[in-house]
Amino acid sequence: MKTKILEILEKHQGRANPITGRELASLLNQRGDRQIRLIIRELIKEGVPVASRTDSPAGYFIVNSYAEAENYKQSVRGRLIEDAKRIRDFRRAASNHFNKSHQVVLI
Repeated sequence: MKTKILEILEKHQGRANPITGRELASLLNQRGDRQIRLIIRELIKEGVPVASRTDSPAGYFIVNSYAEAENYKQSVRGRLIEDAKRIRDFRRAASNHFNKSHQVVLI
């Protein structure tokens, strides 16, 4: 399946020409796109510069230029920062929530 995904992605070069995970799954007769995402991660580890975009048109593509690679790298970095903030805020909220519960029980 990896070879087939790579063949399809080679036809989707550049940020303006992505293919969605759902479209890839459909072309490969898969029910969902989870396996597709795992294989794309493998391809990246093997050196294929597969990027994705969440804005329109959304999907996966092979980067065509250094600028596209940098743009993708920055978008991933931004998501990592937002995820780290979400984790921090959740931990704080959960800690406050459970500490209040314990205090009520003790009183």
